[in-house]
Amino acid sequence: MQPTPFEGPPVVGEPPPPRRPRRFLRYGLPAIVLVLVLVGAGVSWFYFFRASPEDTADDFVAAWQEGDYAAMAALASDGAGLQDLYADVSDQLGLESVAVTLEDVVQDGGAATADFTATMELGDAGEWSYDGQLALLRQEGDWFVDYSPATLHPELEEGQSLTRTNDWEERGEILAADGTRLDTDDASGSVQMMVGQLAEASEEDLEDLGAGYQEGDLVGVSGIQGAQEARLAGTPSVSIRVTDEDAEDEEDEEDEDAADEEEDAEEDVTEVGRIEGEPGEDVTTSLDPAVQAAAGGAIAAQDDPTAMVVIRPSTGEVLASANVPGGFDRAFEGQYPAGSAFKIITYEALLNAGMGMDAEMDCPKTVEVGGLDFRNAGDAEYGEQTVTEAFATSCNTALVTEVADRLDSATMTEAAEEFGFNSELSIGIPVFSPQYPSPDGLSLLAQASIGQGQMLTSPLHMATVPAAVAAGEWHSPRLVTDPAPEDLPEPRPVQHADELRTMMREVVTDGTAESAGFTGNAHGKTGTAEFGEAEGDDDELESHAWFVGFDPDKDVAFAVVVDGGGAGSTEAAPLGADFLNAL
Repeated sequence: MQPTPFEGPPVVGEPPPPRRPRRFLRYGLPAIVLVLVLVGAGVSWFYFFRASPEDTADDFVAAWQEGDYAAMAALASDGAGLQDLYADVSDQLGLESVAVTLEDVVQDGGAATADFTATMELGDAGEWSYDGQLALLRQEGDWFVDYSPATLHPELEEGQSLTRTNDWEERGEILAADGTRLDTDDASGSVQMMVGQLAEASEEDLEDLGAGYQEGDLVGVSGIQGAQEARLAGTPSVSIRVTDEDAEDEEDEEDEDAADEEEDAEEDVTEVGRIEGEPGEDVTTSLDPAVQAAAGGAIAAQDDPTAMVVIRPSTGEVLASANVPGGFDRAFEGQYPAGSAFKIITYEALLNAGMGMDAEMDCPKTVEVGGLDFRNAGDAEYGEQTVTEAFATSCNTALVTEVADRLDSATMTEAAEEFGFNSELSIGIPVFSPQYPSPDGLSLLAQASIGQGQMLTSPLHMATVPAAVAAGEWHSPRLVTDPAPEDLPEPRPVQHADELRTMMREVVTDGTAESAGFTGNAHGKTGTAEFGEAEGDDDELESHAWFVGFDPDKDVAFAVVVDGGGAGSTEAAPLGADFLNAL
């Protein structure tokens, strides 16, 4: 009898007999056995691997938290209406997020239940939590959520939804630094521009305002009222109610005489949740009523548009802002070339570049720089001058000559930025941020050095320039002090503040502001900023009149501009004197 291939050794010289792979023995055979057992027991392989109720509940809750209502509907036995209801409630409540905690699933044959806790974050209100339950059933071997409106909230029935009503608490007040209330009808027009206005919210406003607001609510639309709306308004008390989906349509059809019926209906409304609101908080500014009165009084009689801003040098806090006439806040939002008031910055750049205070400067009537002719105001010619004298007389020709010899675009831009140019000013309400494009070429550099060319600033920003000289460092301005401003830039040192103080004092005692009427320890710089285009070669351009200054004894720095007013020495400087003399 011949041996089988699995008995005895193989024949010499012949290949070994084939062997069945071991992985078949490990995996294939047990799988076949398992199939036979399941079939024999009457259990379908298909049923064995379908989702469990726990899987369905977990997926349903995950989709809910993600706001994927289509996925939720696909997990429901009859998802008709699910997407519409969940989306409507999300919109009505102002839902920002939902977190759902799922308890253990309890199964009873082909049905199951899972308790949950839903915590909803409602816009402008806070959190609302409630308990609910998911019902699940098995259909054709798979598990689904047995959907009804009660799946969303246990109080909901067919044809019902959840809505919210808001009841705002008392609005906060806007205060001066001493606690004086500023948001009153008898406040000056300049103060009212800073405070801003309240107006009824329109339907178009609601998308930006959020779910806490309804059409007709009073909201801040400008100034501090607008910028600090969230703080001033606080949070509303919110009532979450079960309402019929067609209730709103029915109300539209009711007559105005049906007030009694509406009250009865209101009593029948089911409140399922409530969030208590918080009253608004006050907003405190740095405004000083006495300084504000002095600034407003100094410019009150002006016929030309005029603005003045006053700052505390050591902090950058805005003490006053005045505008004549009203309607446009040129103090904060006006855009002007600085004229010769900018020379404070240019002399700082020259001193940084090595020019000494004992340097001699020549002030001819005209000079050519970069192919452009420059002249002095009134075609003045002063000859040889010291640095302080050239600054005090505001000699253009001496200055642009030194700039051409000692500076370039980078060094001039660096000095401008030392005093806040190209910085985003953030005082708590919208303001214009100063711009200093790096000059391209020598002629533009020379123009920029005397405050002309492409640079633009505002009275607010220009008040920070003398303030920086007074304090020895530039501070970004601020108006709102509580809540405290965030991300203010660090103060920037002014390297030659001592020399600049000497030069600015000379302007008042023996320079262009000598006849302005200053008393006390005033320091300053006049400026005449040309704008527009001349019609002919001999025609002079219109100009804005500037004066910027400070008085260390009174701890104030300021800037005043007369829009289209002419010469700073005759039009703006006297206003600065009137202001300081009134303190």
